[in-house]
Amino acid sequence: MENLDGAELKIRNWCADYLAKSLQLPLERINPQTKFARLGMDSAMSVFFLVELEDWLGTELASEIVFDHPTIAELARYLAKTLPPAALACAR
Repeated sequence: MENLDGAELKIRNWCADYLAKSLQLPLERINPQTKFARLGMDSAMSVFFLVELEDWLGTELASEIVFDHPTIAELARYLAKTLPPAALACAR
């Protein structure tokens, strides 16, 4: 079992919930280690995902972030380490 900090876990949970709803999959089928493309995310969906993630975090993100960090686990780890604590505290 991974030892995740609160921010990373919060981001992972948001991403998994978003993808489960968007892809119409049960939440338990969303593995944080599976690449977004393998889950069924195409380029158009990645744009919507990014917009919603930015809105949730209240901060702008680089458009290539989903491609540079292609799994929920990688993306959450990166964001938890690089975003200012205020952005993570504001996440709804």
